[in-house]
Amino acid sequence: MENKKSGKSIVIVLAVLLAAVTGYSLYSNANYSELTEELAAEKAEIKKELDELVVQYDAKIAEGTSLKAKLSAAREGIVSYRDSLTSEKKTSYATIRRYKNRVYSLQAKNKELFAQVDSLTTQNGQLNEAIVAAKQTIETQSTENAELTAKNEDLQGKVAIGAVLSAGDLNAVAMKKSSTGTLAETSKYKKTDAFRISFKINKNELTSSGDKLAYLVIKDTEGTVVAPKGKVNINGKEVYYSDTTTIDYQNIETDVIVITDVNRKETQKGVYTIAAYVDGVTVGSTNVKLKGGWF
Repeated sequence: MENKKSGKSIVIVLAVLLAAVTGYSLYSNANYSELTEELAAEKAEIKKELDELVVQYDAKIAEGTSLKAKLSAAREGIVSYRDSLTSEKKTSYATIRRYKNRVYSLQAKNKELFAQVDSLTTQNGQLNEAIVAAKQTIETQSTENAELTAKNEDLQGKVAIGAVLSAGDLNAVAMKKSSTGTLAETSKYKKTDAFRISFKINKNELTSSGDKLAYLVIKDTEGTVVAPKGKVNINGKEVYYSDTTTIDYQNIETDVIVITDVNRKETQKGVYTIAAYVDGVTVGSTNVKLKGGWF
């Protein structure tokens, strides 16, 4: 009777123990699953933060600053660390804490490095603006200089044109010489010993003052230069001249008179042409008609 009671008690105790062990096991499994899920979520969050850092570095590297090499090296470190996290087989609170601390350190480094990039980008932008402004200033100045040069050249051209001397009242007459050397006007070629040529150089304040060379060219009826004394370049052509004189020109109206001797034995009947040149430019011409006979 007692043996039956004792066996029954043992069964009850065993049943209670089994229930307790089963309950503890279920509780432990539930806690383990919850812990595993929590650690996995923490791991995924850390990986997400690392992925965001990589994206931020890619954007900064794309800006092409002088810190590109430094940024690339930092990015490679983050990628390596992210890969290390991904390959981690066992995850614990200690592991998660270590990775989180590393992420905080990387974010701080990232903030400092990005601040340098932003500062450099701002400086580059300001420098580019200064370069563009300087280029525009240079282009504007170049345009103004070109316009000023064109105006100066135009003005110089006008001054050069205005500086050319002009003359008026060109007159020439044949002269005969008496035994005493006195000259008198004549129209007879057989009595012509000289030509009296006169003209007036006009006032010109644009030309330079000082000595001006005047050349006189007298041609007979056949176009031959009378009493040639040398050659001079007139309008790019070498021509013989009959006489020359130096004029003291002071930018005021100046009268010029030249007596050019000729050999009466070489003169002939007809129209003679007399031209005057000053500074290589024709200032006037006229004709003298010589008649035949003595009276």
